[in-house]
Amino acid sequence: MMTVRRYPLALLSAAALIGGCGSVELRTEVQRIDIANEVFLVLPRADELTESFDATQVISAEYEDENRSFEAHLEARPGRITIVGLNTIGMVLFSITYDGTELLASGVAEAQVINARYVLADVLMSHWDAEWLIPRLEGATLEVAESSRTVRRNGDIVIEIGYDSGSSWSGNARLVHHERGYSLRIENVEFAEQ
Repeated sequence: MMTVRRYPLALLSAAALIGGCGSVELRTEVQRIDIANEVFLVLPRADELTESFDATQVISAEYEDENRSFEAHLEARPGRITIVGLNTIGMVLFSITYDGTELLASGVAEAQVINARYVLADVLMSHWDAEWLIPRLEGATLEVAESSRTVRRNGDIVIEIGYDSGSSWSGNARLVHHERGYSLRIENVEFAEQ
């Protein structure tokens, strides 16, 4: 079990930006994210980013024969979403900020395999309101049940998300991306509306 540390998000973001050797930074304008082949998630404009909360999660990722765990700190404020990932000893692996038009991603070299666009899409797909998501999907449909979400393209399951408590912000969730061959186990540790 990973020990969860409490850090102010501003401090984590600053640490990622000044991060030491081997750090990389990417800044790009983005309006939509390819969440699968010919399937896109249209991102919100700054004036549509109205959520205000802080959340801490422990995420275990499985891809091919590798398993990795990291702690994620999410901060949503009007006009901005920030996600900071920490390794098991508290070192900042990556920092992602989306402001409605631009995606800024920075991190250490070992985290370069993490695609900032996919992290942002997974967070939005897993946690944002289904009514908000449904019209934002292009090339696929979103099926919503009490404790799950399923993205289908031409009837085939592309992404499955299941919640053990029926809520995306309490208990645990599991996201399986069938096309890209990875899965995430998301343990919600803390959630606070601001």
